[in-house]
Amino acid sequence: MIFIKILHVINRLSPGGAQRLLIDTVRLMNQKNNIETDILLLSDEKNIFKDEIIKTGINVKSIKLQSVYNPLNSLYIRNFIKEGDYDLVHVHLFPSNYWVSLASKSLLKSKTKFLTTEHSTHNKRRDKLYLRHLEKFIYRSYSKVISISDHTQKNLISWLKPKREDYNKFAVVHNGVDVKKFKVAKPYYKREIINHFTEETKLLCMVGSFSPQKDQETLIKAMIQLPREVHLLLIGDGKKKVEQEQLAKNLKVDERVHFLGVRNDVDRVFKTVDIILVSSNWEGFGLVAAEGMAAGKPVIASDVPGLNEVVQDAGLFFNKGDTQELTYNINNLLNNHKLYHDVLERCSQKAEMFSIELLVEKYLKEYKSIIS
Repeated sequence: MIFIKILHVINRLSPGGAQRLLIDTVRLMNQKNNIETDILLLSDEKNIFKDEIIKTGINVKSIKLQSVYNPLNSLYIRNFIKEGDYDLVHVHLFPSNYWVSLASKSLLKSKTKFLTTEHSTHNKRRDKLYLRHLEKFIYRSYSKVISISDHTQKNLISWLKPKREDYNKFAVVHNGVDVKKFKVAKPYYKREIINHFTEETKLLCMVGSFSPQKDQETLIKAMIQLPREVHLLLIGDGKKKVEQEQLAKNLKVDERVHFLGVRNDVDRVFKTVDIILVSSNWEGFGLVAAEGMAAGKPVIASDVPGLNEVVQDAGLFFNKGDTQELTYNINNLLNNHKLYHDVLERCSQKAEMFSIELLVEKYLKEYKSIIS
């Protein structure tokens, strides 16, 4: 049995899909006798995700420079890798992937191999053609580049335009979720979420950061056209949250749109609500959609690449920004008992394809192929 010592590098453990995936993956991997895992953060920011992973006993270290964009991060990373004598460094997100790439240039004689995961179909750097050569240089440092969906890989290869002989360093490992956790979660009484709810209150829920990538705005606008007994729960935080709160007030739906902040009980909330909504402008994979399906709830998602790869023919779709199509789907599910349970059943079955156990086995296979 091969013993593997792994270092994961990520900007911070703030709530997000990549961070959630890392926590679930590392927790499961660390249960294996031949795996030792550490996590290195560029930021020392405290939050519920960081507290959660520390409680498992996994070694979490932080660089503690004032900014994750400080190039000096690469020096700290290099020294940390040398001292830790790691077999493999697995990096997630920008700018961590830049600083690890630069650190690797001075570790050419070490045994350490480098792998990065691409978590999104789009980023602002790809809007600037002059950055393509820099990005090609950065990604060249990695023995393997894993994408979380087929469309994520397609967009990345289209951007980097690698040589044909380098195509074998690119691979897809679909994201995974803790299916059992969501399947067996204990639902709340609806009044435990908001005290004036009754069990007859119809609850819609979306989890996601209030950022340009996510589109809570369409959901809030759709509330105008939905019956008064329908309420929307929005879980998450971000720079656009205040803007969306004001929108709800302007549209006079603020009594039916509830901003719940960041929560560590999403599994129980999902088990309580009636429909999971995932409204995104773009998506690498759509982890929340997989979690919603694992909770045994029907999912309605915006029809964008990455997200439609996850939901496929299990849930329902609406065109991005189309409130009419969204409200039609919501009303159809709430008013058609047979359709509701048909979609629910399809979603539950689909979730099994994205189990975290399957993801871990695929990653371990990639790890062993790199270091062998």
